[in-house]
Amino acid sequence: MISWFMEQTLLLSLVCSLLLISHRFLLSKIGAHYTYSLWLVVPLLPLADVVQTLLPQYFNWLSPNQTLGVIQQYYVLATDTASMSSSLFKLLYLPYLYAAVVLVVNLVSDSIHLQQLTRRAKPFVIESGKLNVFIHPNIESPMLVGLIAPQILVPNSFTLLDSHQQDAIIQHELYHYQRGDLWANILAYSLTIMFWFNPLMWCAYRRFRQDQELSCDAQVTANMETDSKIAYSKALLAYSQHAPLSMLHTHYGDKTILKERILQMKKQHGKNTLVLMGVTLLLSVSALTLNQQAQAGDNQSHTQAKADGIYPTIRIEPVYPIEAAKEGMNGYVQLSFDINPAGKVSNVMVIKSSPAGVFDDSAVTALEQWQYQTSANGMKGAQVQLDFVIHQPDASVERIQVR
Repeated sequence: MISWFMEQTLLLSLVCSLLLISHRFLLSKIGAHYTYSLWLVVPLLPLADVVQTLLPQYFNWLSPNQTLGVIQQYYVLATDTASMSSSLFKLLYLPYLYAAVVLVVNLVSDSIHLQQLTRRAKPFVIESGKLNVFIHPNIESPMLVGLIAPQILVPNSFTLLDSHQQDAIIQHELYHYQRGDLWANILAYSLTIMFWFNPLMWCAYRRFRQDQELSCDAQVTANMETDSKIAYSKALLAYSQHAPLSMLHTHYGDKTILKERILQMKKQHGKNTLVLMGVTLLLSVSALTLNQQAQAGDNQSHTQAKADGIYPTIRIEPVYPIEAAKEGMNGYVQLSFDINPAGKVSNVMVIKSSPAGVFDDSAVTALEQWQYQTSANGMKGAQVQLDFVIHQPDASVERIQVR
C-alpha cells in the first residue's frame, strides 16, 4: 500500500507541477474551457492504475507480448521493504488516518451547515430554468448548493443588481449545475484527502476550483456586448470580498482571482464538444501509459534484457524478513512458476535459495500476486530470481546473468 501511494504521489506531483507551472501559458493559448478540462488527468492517473490492476488483459496493447528467454532478476532491497513491515508503517499510518478523518469530518460539517442555510432560505422569483432560486440574508455571495436537490442561493444584495446582472449570475450558476461541477468538486476533494500530505495536491485543488470559475465566466460572457461585460465585472467586484472555498457549493465571489477573471473576459475562449472529448480521450490514454511504464519499469535489474523476455505489469515487492535485515543477511531465491493466458501466476516452486529457507516464504508469497502480460497460450516453467540485498550493489561489481 505504501509503495502504491508513493508511486502515485510521484506521478501526481509531476502532473500537477506541469499544470501549475504552465497554467498562465495554457490559459492564454487554449482558453479557460480547455485549461479546465486538463485537470481531468489528475483523477485519471490513480483510476487508470486501478483499472489496469483489475482488468490487465484489456491493456496488453501497451506492452506487446514477448517470450521468456532468461531467468529474470530483481533486487529486493531491505531499505525498500523492511520499513514497510516494521514500526515505521504504524508510525505513518496513524497520522495519515487521523488527518484524513479530520478532513472528512470537515466535509460532513460543511454539509450540515449548508442544509441549515437552505432550510432558512426564502424563495426568490426569477426565471432560472431547471433550478429554484432562494434568497438568504446570511450569505455574502451567490452559490449553487445541493448534490441531490441542487438550488441556487443568493444574498439580499442580489436584489440591488439590474436584471441583466441577475440573469448573468444565474446563468453562471446554472452552467455549474449542467456541467456537474459539485460532483467534480467532491471527486477532487476526495483525491486531495487521499494525498493530503502532498502540498502540490492542495495547490492543484485550489487552482482547479479557480479554473472552474474562469470557465463559467467564459461561458456566460461569450456572446455579451462590452457594456454587459462591464456590468458583469461590477457584479464580480461586488461579491469578491468573501470567497469560502467550500467543497459542497460553488464560490462565485473570489477576490484572489478577481483581476484574472476580469481580464479573461476580454479574450475569446473556444469550446468544442468534439475537441473536449478528444482531450479527455488523450488524457485517459496518457494516464494509462504513465501507469503502465511505472509498473513495468519499477526497480528492474540492470541485467534484464527487455528484448528477450516478457515482464510483469504488476510486481508485488517481497517483504524483507526482519531478522535477516537486522543481521545484515543477503541472499537470493530462484523460483519456477506458470503463467496463464490472463497473466496470472500459479504453481510457484522454489528451485534454489541461499541461505536455504530464509527468504523462500516471502518470495513465494509475493510472486503469487504478480501479474504478467496477457498471451494466447500462457507459459509453463517460467523462472525468476529475486536477490535480497541490504543495499543496492555497486555498479562496478560484475554480476553474472543466469540463463
